[in-house]
This record gives sequence, C-alpha cells and structure tokens, in this order.
Amino acid sequence: CHLEQAGLKTDQKPILKEFIDLFLKELRKQVELGQNATEHDFLEFQRTVNANIKAGARTRQSILLRHLFRQRPEFFSSVSQSEEITKGMNREREKLATSIQEMITTINEQYAAQNGTDLFKPTNRTMGALAALGTPILSLDDYKNFIDGLYFVFREGVGQRLEGDLPKSFGHINDLRTMLQHDADHGNEGKAAKKRKHLAAVFNKYAGSPSPEGIDPTQFSLVQVNILSALNHDLNILAKKLF
Repeated sequence: CHLEQAGLKTDQKPILKEFIDLFLKELRKQVELGQNATEHDFLEFQRTVNANIKAGARTRQSILLRHLFRQRPEFFSSVSQSEEITKGMNREREKLATSIQEMITTINEQYAAQNGTDLFKPTNRTMGALAALGTPILSLDDYKNFIDGLYFVFREGVGQRLEGDLPKSFGHINDLRTMLQHDADHGNEGKAAKKRKHLAAVFNKYAGSPSPEGIDPTQFSLVQVNILSALNHDLNILAKKLF
C-alpha cells in the first residue's frame, strides 16, 4: 500500500511479487534456524508477529522495505523522497545506534569482569565514533567518515582479542575501509582483481550496488541502516558466545 501511494509503476509489480515470495521463503528458513539464523531482521520480523506488539506493523514494514531496497535499489530511488520512508529510516537508524552503544557498554563490563580489560578498547576516537553512529549520512564524505569511525571501534578497537572468531560484519567494516583507501590495487594483477571483486561484493550486500561512488547520495541512509543492523545482529550473537 505504501509503495502504491509513493508511485509504484505497473512494470514493478511482478518484481515486487517475486521479492515477497522470496522474502517469505527466507523468513521460514531463518525462523527454523532459530539462534543459528544468519539474518537478524527475519527473527525480529517474526518476533513482532508472535508478540503482537503495538509497533509491530511499523517494524515489519521497515524490515520489508529495507530488504526490498537492498535487493532492488531502483525502488528506493523512486520512493526515497516519501516522508514516511524518511521517518522510518530515521527511526531505524536511531534505534540501532542506541542498541549498539548499549551492547558495547554491556559487553565491555562483562568482558572486563572476566578478563581484566575491555573487549572494545575505549579511546577518544572510538568514543567519538560511537557517539556519532546515529548521525545521518548525507554524502560520500559522510560515508567515508562513518566507515573510518566504525573501523576504529570494530577492528582496531578489538585488536587480537577476537582472533579466529571475528564476527562477519566486523570483517566487512575492514573491507569497506580498504575499498575507500584503494588498497586493493596493491599486489599482482590477478590478486588485485580478485580483491576488488570481493570488496565490491561486500559493498553490494549493504547497498545493492558495487561502489559507493556510483550511488545516489540519498541511498547512503539505506547503506547506514543496513550496516548498523548487521553490527547489531553480530553484537547480540557475540554477547551470547562470550557470556
């Protein structure tokens, strides 16, 4: 209904139907996996159905739209100026930023109680990055600063303390930063080409596009929410593993 109001085109309807069918199949799969699920969004989607909470419909709409936009970014381009879409993205971004900040504080307290040191090393740089998690990304420069900040929290900040068990999204942050610094050009031609393809695939996972230089600036809000969602999911899993 929202897409219809925002200007859904006739030729987009079969694409939307295919997306919904695939989403429901993946939803069933992830729910069956339970704690082993690889996509937190699907568990959150089902939780709001089972709990029948007041804000459930809004949460489900936000999840559906984000997955649609990630897979079919052309839909985002056509409806991104919708006031309701903007409000939904803002709510999701702020909720995820707060959740990540709280999770890191909790993990550090519990980890320090057992090991005598924080898991996420607190520095002026990491604290500043955490405080800015919910700041909207409006340009390529904003995106570069966002990824830089995440790198100091989720890669430099954990050092070697998660060696061999680094969450996937933490590794992706390193890849996204490497992509921006063009480090993939180093080495022999074959290895460099392979690395560039890998980095493009990582960015594509969050943006539905292979390069941050090639997307509309308005799409960075979607990229930001998708990255924060992945980090939040992995932090929840990490907390269960550690404690």
